[in-house]
Amino acid sequence: MRGSLLLVFFFLFFLVFSQNKTKRTSDISVYKHWQIDFGKNDNQLELSRIKNHEAAPVPVMRSNQLKKVLDSKRKRTSVKSKSSYLTSSEDLRPSIKSSFNGMPLGIAGIPNDNTMAISNGGFIISAINTTVTILNEQGERLAFRSLYGMTNRQLGLLDRYYDPKVIYDPLSDRFILVFLEGSNSSDTRIVVGFTETNDPTKVWNFYALNGKPLGGSTWSDYPIIGHNKTDLYITVNLLRDNESWQEGFVESFIWQVNKQDGYDGNEDLRQNLFSGINYNDKPVWSICPVQPGLNFDQENMYFLSVRPDAKSNDTLFLHEITNSTTSGEAQHKLKVLTTDIPYGVPPSAYQPIVGFKLQTNDTRVLSAVYHDNKIHYVQSSILTDDIRSGVYHGIISSMNVIPEVKGKIIFSNELDFAYPSIAFAGETVSDNHSMLITFSHVGENDYAGTSAVYHNKSDGLESIYSDVIRLKSGDSLINTFVADTAERWGDYTDIQRKYNEPGVVWLCGSYGDSLGKNNVWISKLKVKNGLIVKDKFLVYPNPVESSVEVSITFKDDDQVTIQLIDVKGSVVKEILNEPVYKGNARFLLNTEELSSGVYFLTVYDQKGQKIDSQKIIVR
Repeated sequence: MRGSLLLVFFFLFFLVFSQNKTKRTSDISVYKHWQIDFGKNDNQLELSRIKNHEAAPVPVMRSNQLKKVLDSKRKRTSVKSKSSYLTSSEDLRPSIKSSFNGMPLGIAGIPNDNTMAISNGGFIISAINTTVTILNEQGERLAFRSLYGMTNRQLGLLDRYYDPKVIYDPLSDRFILVFLEGSNSSDTRIVVGFTETNDPTKVWNFYALNGKPLGGSTWSDYPIIGHNKTDLYITVNLLRDNESWQEGFVESFIWQVNKQDGYDGNEDLRQNLFSGINYNDKPVWSICPVQPGLNFDQENMYFLSVRPDAKSNDTLFLHEITNSTTSGEAQHKLKVLTTDIPYGVPPSAYQPIVGFKLQTNDTRVLSAVYHDNKIHYVQSSILTDDIRSGVYHGIISSMNVIPEVKGKIIFSNELDFAYPSIAFAGETVSDNHSMLITFSHVGENDYAGTSAVYHNKSDGLESIYSDVIRLKSGDSLINTFVADTAERWGDYTDIQRKYNEPGVVWLCGSYGDSLGKNNVWISKLKVKNGLIVKDKFLVYPNPVESSVEVSITFKDDDQVTIQLIDVKGSVVKEILNEPVYKGNARFLLNTEELSSGVYFLTVYDQKGQKIDSQKIIVR
C-alpha cells in the first residue's frame, strides 16, 4: 500500500512539475530612465496619435472564428421592458457612498481600458487610453497628463501608447503606473512609472523596459500588473510582427521588478524575466497576477491563466514565483487544476439598436485576489444554458494542500456582463470571503454601463451574492468611428479596497456617454460586513446568577433593537429599541427575575434583520 501511495505521489509530482522548462533571465538593464514633475504643465494636453483608428491594438485572440459561430446562432429577443437584475437578501447590498464622472466628455480611448487606484491619503489616479487624470475623493481634477507627455520625448518617434495599468502600494504609500509603447518589433517598450512621494501630482521616476528582451521580430501586448511586499509583477503577451491572430502569439512573459529601486529613482532596476512558460510543449498565454487582498507581507506571488480561446474547458493553470527579485532564488512553478464547472468563449453583446454590438473578447482571467489561503478570480464566460456573456467567479481553496476549484457564473437573463475585476472587501482578516466584483453591462434595452455585485459566504459556507447594483446606466449607444459594428467595449475595468478604510472599495468602469463614446465612471462603495465588530460582543459572567455585563462594539450609527429570547423563541424582555452610535456600548442586565435556563441576547437592525446573538445561561 505504501509503495502505491509513493507511486501516486511521484506521478503527481511529475505531472505538475516535469513540464516546467521556464527560464529566468536576470542580467537585463532598463532601456531608459527619466523623471517628470507632474506639477509642471509641459506636454500635459498633448494627446495620443491614433493609429488605424484605434488607440490600442485589439488583444490577440484565437477565438474570433468561434465568436462568429456563436454570433450567428444568437437572436434578439422580443423583450421591450427595462432589464431587471437578479435579487437576493437586501442586507447584502453595499451602499453607494460616492459616484462621479472620471473624464470630461469628448476625451475617451478606443477602447477605454479603465484602470484606477486610490491612496490612503485620498489621491485617485484614473487612466484610460491614452490619458491619466489625478483627482481627489470628491472627483475634483488635480492634474491631467497624456501617456505621450509622460514619455517626455525620451523614446523617439512613437508608434502608439496604450493599455495603462495603475496600482497603489499601501506599504510604501506610493503609486506605480505601467503602459505600453509601440506595436511592432522596431518600437516596443514597457513604460513603468513610480512616484517618489505619496503625492502623485509631483515627481515620478519613469523607466522603459525592452518589449522584446529576447530579440526577434516580436513586441509586447496586453499587460496585467500586481505587487507584493518587495516586487512589481508585469505579465505581457509576446506577438510576432504582421502575423494573424492564429499564428502571431509567441509566449507570455512574467516580469519581476524590485519596487524600491523605482521609488528611489535608481538608474537601473533589479529585475527577473520568466520566459518559456509552457505546458505540454505549448505556451501558456495571458497570465494574470493574483493580488494580495489585505496582507502584502509575502515574498512569493501567484498567477492564473486558462485556455482563453476554448468553446468549453475546465483547465486552470496556477503559477507561482517563489521568491523576491533580490534573493537570487526566485523560481517559476506551475500546477494544472480542474474547475468544477467549465468556462467558454462568450458571444458578442447586443446594444439596444439593431446592428450594433460590443466586443466581449475571450475568457482570459482578468483579475484575482489572494486572501486567507484562498484565491478568488474572475473572467468572462458564455452562459452554459444560453448564448449570452456572464462573469465567471472562481474560488481556489486549500492552497497549502491539494487546491480545489469551484466556480459560479454571475448572469442576467436580459443583459450581457463582461470585463470583470475583483477586490477583497472585508473589514477584518476574518471576513475571508468578502469580495466585491465590478463589470460592464449592456442589453437590448439598456445602454452600456457599470455594475457591481458583492460576494460572501453563508453559515453553511455556500457562496451568496447580493443583487447586482447598477452604478451607472449608459446615456446612448457606443458608436465611434470604427467601421465595424462590433464596437470596442473596453478590455478591462479596475477595483481596489481603500486600505485605511475597512469595508470601503473604489472602482472604475465605463458607460456609453451622450456623445456615443465610452466614458469613465468612478464609484465608492461601502460593504456591510455586519453592524457589530466580531469578537467584541461580550457577556460576563456567564453562567450568571443575578446580573450580567454586556459589551457591544458597533461599526456605525444605526437604529437597533435588543431582545432577550428564550429557547422557544419567545421574547422575554425588550432591552433596547433606539439609536446607537459607532463605538463601544456597555450596560448591566438584571437576571434575578428569570427562571434558570438558556436565553439568547439578540440584536436586530432597524429592518428587523438579526445581526448577532449571544447565549446566556441563567442559574
